[in-house]
Amino acid sequence: MLSLQDTGFFIPIIILLGIASLTSILISVFKLRFLPVFAVEIIIGILISAWFNKFIVEQNLVGIVDGIYVLGLSMLMFFSGYEVEFDAFRDFELNEQNDCKTCKHRRCRRCKHINTFKTVIKITIYTYLASIVVSVLFSPFMEENKVIGVILLTLLFASTFAGFVVPILFNEGLHGTIIGNILSAIANLSEALSILFLTILMIAIDIDPKYWLILLTIGIFLIIFRFFKKMKVGKYFGKLTGGIDHLATRVIIVLILLLVFLSDLSGGEYIFGAFIAGIIVRQALFSEKIIHGISQIIYGVFTPMFYIIVGTKINVIELFSELSSIYLVLMIFFGLLICEVPMFILLKWYKLNTVLPSIVLMACTVVVPIAITHIGGPHGLGIFSEQFSNCLILASLLVCIIGSVIFNLNFPFGNYRNQEKEVSAE
Repeated sequence: MLSLQDTGFFIPIIILLGIASLTSILISVFKLRFLPVFAVEIIIGILISAWFNKFIVEQNLVGIVDGIYVLGLSMLMFFSGYEVEFDAFRDFELNEQNDCKTCKHRRCRRCKHINTFKTVIKITIYTYLASIVVSVLFSPFMEENKVIGVILLTLLFASTFAGFVVPILFNEGLHGTIIGNILSAIANLSEALSILFLTILMIAIDIDPKYWLILLTIGIFLIIFRFFKKMKVGKYFGKLTGGIDHLATRVIIVLILLLVFLSDLSGGEYIFGAFIAGIIVRQALFSEKIIHGISQIIYGVFTPMFYIIVGTKINVIELFSELSSIYLVLMIFFGLLICEVPMFILLKWYKLNTVLPSIVLMACTVVVPIAITHIGGPHGLGIFSEQFSNCLILASLLVCIIGSVIFNLNFPFGNYRNQEKEVSAE
């Protein structure tokens, strides 16, 4: 007969999945669909943190919960990598038919040519420069190694959660528009750069770097990427797996875990391996059916548990017992928005009521702040205090909630969408 010692690892899984299911029911019953699901899950995690953490420690299940956390973050980063769309970097004419009735094609806002690649790169560079300035202003809150701390915060402030932003653009009918493609490109590039630079930083500060292992890992990444893209492995598996259930799914899961393991082994962060796995799988052109099946597993099982665990790591009562924490959350919140000021470059082509919500949307970031607090927090490099780490997550969560509310209220992009419909109707 199995004892509780044999099946004890089921306990946190049952609790976390049960709470995640209850969260979905609450969102549906109270019609909270304007809120991002992951935000509600983190909030629920905050509410149960005192009881959950005490229970997990008493039952000696801390290792299992930590394992779920790592697995959930890896799976989330996989889909962040999968969302990277290189085709977004191309040029557009705002009025390809040359039939503008406003200026008779004398180069008004609706007729100007947009060099997407140049615009995206320019905005990204200026965003990084603004992020450096804002990060330096937060250096007094760092406990040690402030240079590394400034670099980490720069990567945080310059990042965008593409896995959150791109679906919003799609749901709001902006994915096929020019502004939607520009915002998608910026989100994809900023997240990819943050993960890449974060990995380089972790390798650089490794006390005993294994350079041969780093080079070997990079070589393996490049070989797998080249093979999957050139051979279009996804299409091949589509033909091969006609009578074999879930073979492609198993291969993708193995690929994710392999690259996560190699990335962590070589001294970089494991999230980089998961991110690269997502890029490779996208280039392999697996069928939508296979990707949909994996997304159901990841978004239905792993990421909800991960977000709830993130919430349980924040002791909000202790955090807000000090007035300084509230001020710190607000400072970080406005810091995230200020770093997106370079988005005003888009005023050359779009009106203010289109650019302002774009700034809020590009400031939305969750995964990179979680990774940064994991690396630079008290359990990592010790650069940030627990208070500062929690404030980083809460501030980024607040931006995501406000950004989601703005777009779900159909304001102020509504006017822009109506204009696009009128142009297409003409």
